[in-house]
Amino acid sequence: MAAVSIHDVARVAGVSISTASRAMNRAGRVSEDTVKKVQEVAARLGYQPNAIARAMRSKQSHAVGVIVSDISNPFYGRLVKTLERSLSESGYACFVASSNNDISTEVNLVRLFKSREVDGIILGPCQTDSIAHLVSEIKGTPTILFDRDGGNALSSVKVDHYQGTCSAMRYLIARGHRRIALLTPGSQIQPIKDRIRAYQDCLVEASIGFDPSLICLADSSMNFPPERAQMLLNMPGERPTAFLCLGTKILAGVLAAIRSARRVIPKDVSVISIGDSDFSELHSPSITSLAWDIKALSGDISSLLLSQMRDESTGPRSAVVEMRLIERESCATI
Repeated sequence: MAAVSIHDVARVAGVSISTASRAMNRAGRVSEDTVKKVQEVAARLGYQPNAIARAMRSKQSHAVGVIVSDISNPFYGRLVKTLERSLSESGYACFVASSNNDISTEVNLVRLFKSREVDGIILGPCQTDSIAHLVSEIKGTPTILFDRDGGNALSSVKVDHYQGTCSAMRYLIARGHRRIALLTPGSQIQPIKDRIRAYQDCLVEASIGFDPSLICLADSSMNFPPERAQMLLNMPGERPTAFLCLGTKILAGVLAAIRSARRVIPKDVSVISIGDSDFSELHSPSITSLAWDIKALSGDISSLLLSQMRDESTGPRSAVVEMRLIERESCATI
């Protein structure tokens, strides 16, 4: 059965094709009575406007490209879901892709989305702070960076990793921990620099000596062998009594190492996850976590992007979202 066309709608409504088109798009001079009549006929016939043709006419696709570093990360899954809900309320659909933390893949995805004429792009963190490879690529397309600094070139929404790490460190130190291991990816992007700086500042604040062997810089947040954590558990001298580690893959590696070493959480070792997930909440014992406010993040990202797409922004803008500590069962007082 052939699809219903605008010609069919015009014929049944008893108007010209141009009038039917204006009525469907609410463009040009057409009375409200005609708009109502044409739209009622279109609904009765099951007419679906051609999205590609409409985009060509309006110069808008009503689509947004979202690129994250690791789509398998539960945090990104929840963020994308919240973004989809927020943007759909303004009439935009989301196309989602993963860069796998690779700069060249990120660039290719930006080009792909631009070739599909998306109205805007949201870019999650990749393995570099530099945005030089992005500025020319996204020229002319409203773009919001998530958790990376856009400087004077691009708008961004960042998470306050320094504040979050400080809250976790002070929480552990207040419970008597002096040997705290920090496990985080080793690429020197700003969030990682902020975590390490907060870690060191909190040790100084509490008059605790800094032991560089307690910082484990993983090769990647996407792949962390438990052996890295086992080395810390088996280190000579005073072993760590607590682990502060990035969630998902690194957290899973730490938990596997603790189980392999026949240690018990929190009796033998305490654990805090940087980033919260269903896994952290449902694990036994449940894992104390530093959480991003997904709703606040999504709201700030959507607001800045919509502002740019509507030409309301006078230049690059930024927003910062704080983290909060969710106390669960994985930390003990020693």
